[in-house]
Amino acid sequence: MSDPRPLEPAEPTSEHPNTHAGTPSVANRFVRSALNQPFLTAVFALVLLAVGVWSFKRLPVDAYPDLSPPLVSITTQWPGHAAEEVERLVTVPIEREVNGVEHVKVVRSVSLYGLSHVVLTFEDGIDPYFARQRAFERLPDVKLPTGVSAGVEPLFSPSGLVYRYVLESPDRSAMELKVINDWILSKAYKAVPGVADLGGLGGETMQYQVLVDPNRLAGAGLAVSDVTTALGNNNANAGGGFYSQGGQFFYVRGLGQVVTLADIGNVVIATKNGVPVLVKDIGRVEIGQAPRLGQFGFNGVNDAVEGIILLRTGEQAQVVLEHVHTVTQNLNAHVLPKDVKIRTFYDRRDLIALTTRTVEDNLVRGIVLVIVVLVFFLMDVRSGLIVAATIPLALCFAFICLDLRHIPANLLSIGAIDFGILVDGAVVMVENIHRQMVRRHGTQFSIVKVITAAAAEVDRPIVYAVAVIVAGFLPIYVLNGPSGKLFKPMADTMIFALLGALLLTLTVVPVLCTWLMRGGVKERRNIVFDWTLKQYEKLLDWSLVHRATVVTGSTLLFAIALALTLRVGGEFMPKLDEGAIWVRATMPYTISFEESSKIVPEVRRILASFPEVTTVSSEHGRDDAGTDPTGFFNAEFYVGLKPYDTWTGAYRTKAQLITQVNRKLQVFPGIQFNFTQPAEDAVDEAETGLKSALDVKVFGSDLALLEAKGLEVKHILEKVRGITHVTLVQELGQPALTVQMNRERLARFGLSAATVNGLIEAAVGGTAATQVVQGEQLFDLVVRLQPQFRGTPEA
Repeated sequence: MSDPRPLEPAEPTSEHPNTHAGTPSVANRFVRSALNQPFLTAVFALVLLAVGVWSFKRLPVDAYPDLSPPLVSITTQWPGHAAEEVERLVTVPIEREVNGVEHVKVVRSVSLYGLSHVVLTFEDGIDPYFARQRAFERLPDVKLPTGVSAGVEPLFSPSGLVYRYVLESPDRSAMELKVINDWILSKAYKAVPGVADLGGLGGETMQYQVLVDPNRLAGAGLAVSDVTTALGNNNANAGGGFYSQGGQFFYVRGLGQVVTLADIGNVVIATKNGVPVLVKDIGRVEIGQAPRLGQFGFNGVNDAVEGIILLRTGEQAQVVLEHVHTVTQNLNAHVLPKDVKIRTFYDRRDLIALTTRTVEDNLVRGIVLVIVVLVFFLMDVRSGLIVAATIPLALCFAFICLDLRHIPANLLSIGAIDFGILVDGAVVMVENIHRQMVRRHGTQFSIVKVITAAAAEVDRPIVYAVAVIVAGFLPIYVLNGPSGKLFKPMADTMIFALLGALLLTLTVVPVLCTWLMRGGVKERRNIVFDWTLKQYEKLLDWSLVHRATVVTGSTLLFAIALALTLRVGGEFMPKLDEGAIWVRATMPYTISFEESSKIVPEVRRILASFPEVTTVSSEHGRDDAGTDPTGFFNAEFYVGLKPYDTWTGAYRTKAQLITQVNRKLQVFPGIQFNFTQPAEDAVDEAETGLKSALDVKVFGSDLALLEAKGLEVKHILEKVRGITHVTLVQELGQPALTVQMNRERLARFGLSAATVNGLIEAAVGGTAATQVVQGEQLFDLVVRLQPQFRGTPEA
């Protein structure tokens, strides 16, 4: 703290040392006002602290900002039809119509058995509601097969899968639990503000089924289409207006809807020789299930029921999940049957809490570290504490600004705050005040005047320095796309914190100095600092003598550093550990549901065998709504983990655990396993359309040639250093049982192609004739052949 200049007089020689023509600067006016009103300044600091803490508690916090562009997903189901027909008659017409929508960047699609999935990616900055409106306007113009309609999925982002639960009951079947999930829980959760939709998987889909015996049907001279038509025509109520009688009016209703299995069995299909042919005469009526498209397993239960809550785009997960948690408690306590409970196994709040704890721990460590460094170099505890006080107050100022502008905080924006930059101005201010106080030690002086003069010497440079730093963040605001969404919150937070630190430096810091330094300060020697200063002086003298060597060496070091940067890896977004593993298993594309459903429980058992694992769930195939376009070949596993500090086994990191898990899973030959995290997997799939973060796409019209070129690309990528596994998504080779019609023979028997097609549709998948109403619940009434007539190609 020594100063080689001679001591100045006890009082400043000029009352306004930092002035132009006697007028104090704007910054100095802040200082003077604060010193003239110390009580109001203290009240300001306390209010800032209280409101800042309150704002931080209510500030929405998420792990990362949503980086996905505006998306519109169009899903169309055409049950029973091959992927080739779905592509030609459903997907292509939709693509052709929506390709002309303005501001669309990419249109991609997937055509599977019975399902078309088209995704429109819009330019960044487009209002998602505008994008959906434009897609809705185009859909009516699409020419689709009779009875097929396209629908737009709810408005949610890829990272919007924020809550997963499983329904548990000791007595009820998976089908019963699915009915509860579809008709009770769906209604309750969709009513929560901010929830876009409730997805689900698992359990059989309940149906009323008419299982037809083709021999009896042929004996009656009827076709499947006759049964379907009769059921549709005999399942409706009629309204007959009203009539008046006895001073009252009465509605007239005709109740013709079927309610029970007996009602369905007694429906008349036709009359032969004056004898009615009933549905029960040509088959049997029962409650069954639709063909399985997917299955959900949880821990040791192979067929469970899962619910997935999807967050609406633009909503804050922390706020919405609080309401979801309240609804879950109410459902468990008052709505659901006593033997049915909702068990949550994935809650984004856990990740948000982890993020918040990480940020809070980093802030506390940073503040403590800054205090230690400041006290060490200033050699005065009071000065160090005064400077350190600006950190929490500046953060409170930033939190208030973020709250007012409704900008959510995240790990990157809060964690990127540089405390050294925040206290820069306060260090200069306190150090100069400290220096002036030391020079007047042992004399009589007015502390307010000394601090005013000392602040006037440095307040303008402090303002300029902060302005330069703020200007360095301004280019971030011209970024677009994911980079803009990722870094703009960080720039907002840092600029608000810098402005808050500047305001505190000019107001609160001088007032604290008047209180804590009123008794005067003494100069203390810092041996380490003095030694460092002497070494620096020697190095500076040598550098001034050997100027050419210094410049040449600096240039050479810069060139070496520039060359080394070319070998340094880069990552757009740092990895955030979600505390869980997402495992994806890709089986042979032609595998059946029966065979794959034998493998999935075994994989789940292996994953659950590790002591670090708490919960394992499996999603196999796709849901009934078709929102996840995949097949039986795809199985995804959520693996919940214990807190890392409780791991006592051979594995202490997630990477080590994944390596061992992958080694154990190699017992399944021909199955490819990929490891990632739940939220990361959803974002990757939305960005690329595939189940990976990095993909190569080859475009063209010839599928055979595309597959050959894809194989060549695969061989090249496998040679790239750092790539461990490459998967080729195959489009060809899907097996099909084809029934080729001989129109001459059909004509000989007086049959039409429509009659045969109706029989084919009913044989396996079943034809939905109408729906049975049970209160608020609707169930399909399906016509199918009996199992013995649809189990083999010969049958």
